Amino acid sequence: MSRKPNETESPAAAFKNESSRQRWELFHRAITHAKESNVAALEDSDAMSGENRVRRPLLSIVR
Repeated sequence: MSRKPNETESPAAAFKNESSRQRWELFHRAITHAKESNVAALEDSDAMSGENRVRRPLLSIVR
């Protein structure tokens, strides 16, 4: 079933539908951004903890 706006639909109703669509789109974009940020933060924390375990001095000073 197609959800095409009727030409007899009032401009206020069309505006309301468009406004709702934009809010949903913004909501989903915000969720996507939050997920990407969380994944990036987890990868950063894993990389930092991995660096701490592997990091050793390349040169040592002997006196």
